[in-house]
Amino acid sequence: MDLWRCQLWTELEELERVRLHLSEVTDKLDALAGSDTGIRRLQTTPGVGPRLAETVVAVLDDPHRFQNAKQVGSYVGLTPRQFESGQMSHQGRISKKGNALLRALLVEVSWLALRHNAWARETYERVLRGDPSRKKVAIVAVARKLLVRCWAMWRDETPWSPPAGSGPDTGPPEETRATSRKDFYTEAA
Repeated sequence: MDLWRCQLWTELEELERVRLHLSEVTDKLDALAGSDTGIRRLQTTPGVGPRLAETVVAVLDDPHRFQNAKQVGSYVGLTPRQFESGQMSHQGRISKKGNALLRALLVEVSWLALRHNAWARETYERVLRGDPSRKKVAIVAVARKLLVRCWAMWRDETPWSPPAGSGPDTGPPEETRATSRKDFYTEAA
């Protein structure tokens, strides 16, 4: 019994050290992001937070090196693979070439954006076409379009503006919104 308590105590101490270290890193990232206009601009998109904006800016590095949206999607690995033989042409799954972290963040943020971003919700429903088996295809399409919109906003130095015809964007309810990562971990504890 004493051995178990000692192991638990050691694990709890380690968890607290990791939380403190994570808090320090988060504070430094927030300070760096506050001084970068590109990151602040990307955060005007409903659902895009500081970590995704930082990752987009870090991975894409220079928005002017891409000539079009297809190059951006391909660079991150969110475009389908092409299979061609003779007259047959088939599109497969996404290529998954490029930065896996950015791709994963885009997909996760896209799932969350369905609740807060009318544009993302409309895109998802359009690609879904009422078929529940197309959920993954639809969310990857939203992730790719979100990446392209972020790239265009950064390149053109424009804030988020919902496309014409889409409904109003909403944020999360006040009672569920954590003001910072530190508050999130405090609330979770």
